[in-house]
Amino acid sequence: MSTQEQKTDDLPVESANTGDTTTTSTAALPKTSVFGTRTVFGGGKVALWSISFLVGIAFGLLTGVVAFLMRKPTQFNDWTFVILMAVLVGGCSVCFCWAALVDRSTITGAIPHPEENVEDTWRTKAMAAALIGILFANVILVMLVAFYDKPIPATTAAGALLILEIVGIITGTCSYFVFRKKDTE
Repeated sequence: MSTQEQKTDDLPVESANTGDTTTTSTAALPKTSVFGTRTVFGGGKVALWSISFLVGIAFGLLTGVVAFLMRKPTQFNDWTFVILMAVLVGGCSVCFCWAALVDRSTITGAIPHPEENVEDTWRTKAMAAALIGILFANVILVMLVAFYDKPIPATTAAGALLILEIVGIITGTCSYFVFRKKDTE
């Protein structure tokens, strides 16, 4: 909620029927915090975090077990590998689960309708341009691989994927600034 909206909410409001003035109550607004205070389906802070952690850790452990079954033997013992994968994937899974479950109106400073924000439009256009840049770089990479007769080393393939990501990041960033400059002029 912006400062201007807060100022207008505290002004006296004249009733249409009786002519008396009353001030609007801020008690009807939900409590807010940096991480949100409730889920989209009505649970509180405890439900939000417990569900996020349970689903995130379960997904992390499942990923760890699947990665363990698919891996080649290494110097790690079995449980160390499963726990390592669970921690690496589980943290991200907790964050994604929280983002899916939190009620945006309970986050301090969150705008009510982000899809109406002009920056969201710039980001959307920039991500579309980044996707086109990645696809273009991917086509070039596939054409190069098609004419290469020897086996490709894993480090070369990993470097090519890194280059694809860098092309996407640079294209998206440059496009964002171009769209922003075009709309502000």
